[in-house]
Amino acid sequence: MSEPDDLTQVNSPAANPATAETRLAEGIAPIAEDPIGQTTQFTQYSASHNHSAGFAKAKALVEQSVKGDGVGRLLKKRFLLESVLGHGGMGTVYKARDLRKVEAEDPNPYIATKVLNQDFRDHPDAFITLQQETAKSQTLAHPNIVTVHDFDRDGDTLYMTMELLSGEPLDQLIHQHKDKGLAKETVWSITKDLCAALAYAHERHLIHADFKPGNIFVTSEGRAKVLDFGIARAASKEAQKHKFDAGQLGALTPAYSTIEMINDEPISFSDDVYALACVVYEMLAGRHPYNHRSALDALAKDSKPKRPLHINNTEWKVLQRGLALKKKDRYTTINEFADALFPKPVSLGVKIAIGLTTISVIGASWFAHHQYQTQQELKIKIQSKMQQAQQCFNRQDYECAVAASLVAVNLAPQNPEANALLKQSQEAEKQNRQHTQITRLLKEANACVAVKDTSCVQVKAKEILNLDKSHKEGLALTETANQLQNEEALQSWLADGEKCLATNDLDCAKMFVEKAIALNPTHSSVINLQNTILGIESENAEQLAQKQAIHTKLLQEANQCFNQKKYDCAISKADQILTQTPTHADAVALKQRSEIASQQQLEVVQKVKKLLTEAEDCMIKKNYACAIAKAESALDLSPDSKEALAKKRKAQETQQKLKESGFNIR
Repeated sequence: MSEPDDLTQVNSPAANPATAETRLAEGIAPIAEDPIGQTTQFTQYSASHNHSAGFAKAKALVEQSVKGDGVGRLLKKRFLLESVLGHGGMGTVYKARDLRKVEAEDPNPYIATKVLNQDFRDHPDAFITLQQETAKSQTLAHPNIVTVHDFDRDGDTLYMTMELLSGEPLDQLIHQHKDKGLAKETVWSITKDLCAALAYAHERHLIHADFKPGNIFVTSEGRAKVLDFGIARAASKEAQKHKFDAGQLGALTPAYSTIEMINDEPISFSDDVYALACVVYEMLAGRHPYNHRSALDALAKDSKPKRPLHINNTEWKVLQRGLALKKKDRYTTINEFADALFPKPVSLGVKIAIGLTTISVIGASWFAHHQYQTQQELKIKIQSKMQQAQQCFNRQDYECAVAASLVAVNLAPQNPEANALLKQSQEAEKQNRQHTQITRLLKEANACVAVKDTSCVQVKAKEILNLDKSHKEGLALTETANQLQNEEALQSWLADGEKCLATNDLDCAKMFVEKAIALNPTHSSVINLQNTILGIESENAEQLAQKQAIHTKLLQEANQCFNQKKYDCAISKADQILTQTPTHADAVALKQRSEIASQQQLEVVQKVKKLLTEAEDCMIKKNYACAIAKAESALDLSPDSKEALAKKRKAQETQQKLKESGFNIR
């Protein structure tokens, strides 16, 4: 079918996503971001042959999307993105409708379209990445590996088209059975599919390198399909056609990566074995064997996965070996793992042998010849790889030596010479890589020393010593970092001491100076600050002596006032002391006594005044005995009261005169 003739791009607001109910019904993940860009471009769909019913339907679909009824993105004038199926490390996968198939009235026009996200789209090698993933996937024509159609670009948008699957991702299925696990029969069925897919890829020297539940899809028929060979790597360097490796973009899932992968060592088929074993365990138990820790962390914490309840001892032993954190304890290939987990019944071989009895001589001869040829070819290939590895090693191209010897080991895992050469090459490559890393770290550390960045120097020194614990320059950097750290601490304490002096907090300043002295007692700034504090202390001692003399004099005067019952005077003198020294104990006590005495004195005066008033009333009533009694009560309270004494005398004299005159006195 020909391309549409007249297509005009117009800008339009982003179309409304499908409703939550629709997405839930279709099992579609929520839409997170638009990987194509902030501005969505829609394309008007037209062509000269627009009389066909198929074309009319395709055009109607595009026009409907422009109105906002669908996701509405049109790629390459052909693929209409309708909904988001999920998000991966490299991009977003959409359910899309192929308008060419719509025009052709194909009953199933749907495909899946993977669009690279912003980070990958901006990478200079993004187009190579997508092309490599497509090329790798297209070489893997297997019923348990998703079929990839093609890759292309539309402006700045890079995308890949593949078959649309019906079912759900394995990670969602595991989540639905969290901490319980799937039925054992279901797990074994899925596992067999996964083993078949990985073994098929390994036969073509392709290692997945990011195998996890999120990259596995379980169809509605219960079959498993492996997705996303985006960072899959060649098992040997020469098998990789382009120098660029998509794994460089950082797409690595620690929870399913071996120690070798985390340490960026050469990968092997055993890496996929570990990831597969983690996935199988997760399906059985409903949880990750190491609680989603990386293999490196799991080894450091000596983590041990618990046995799933519904598997037997033999199955558990096989799974344990697949989950081994150390490479030497793990299965070398997927086929070894699969054969151990699903051993072939002996009876089947017996039946076949019986059925082939009539052609046993011919069959045995042919089989022996075929086996001999296969073994000879294998030996030649192993020898070739060994020779290549040795040549690379001799010219110090250790990366090449590792790659070649790794292929030999994968072909003959028990070959001692291949294993020895691989180990020797890996060690040489490790040392070479270590030397390069240390040289870089030393350069970075010296730059940090120049700007006195203590934290940076400490980090670089630690990284160097992690690579070589006895490295002299690394140890020297540690000492330099300690000196910088001490200098920083010293300057910080001196600054804090100066701040304390600014607020006249001498105890605070002395505390920081003591810390500085413990660190470096001969430092000039430390000595200067210490002398400043001593000077202030000496000056304060003189001022204190003067103050104490003044306080002693004021306290004597206050006591005199108190003894003379001049309580206001005593309080005033005590207040003068307390103004300068609020906590002066003697002044506080004297003031309290004076205030109490002053209050009592006031009460006595008021009582005396009242009694004298009552005495005067008695005099008016000529009740002189009453007047005398009141005056005496007043004198009891205030013996020095002249008014009370006068009142008493007057009452007594008046009473005496009346008695002498003969009046009857009450």
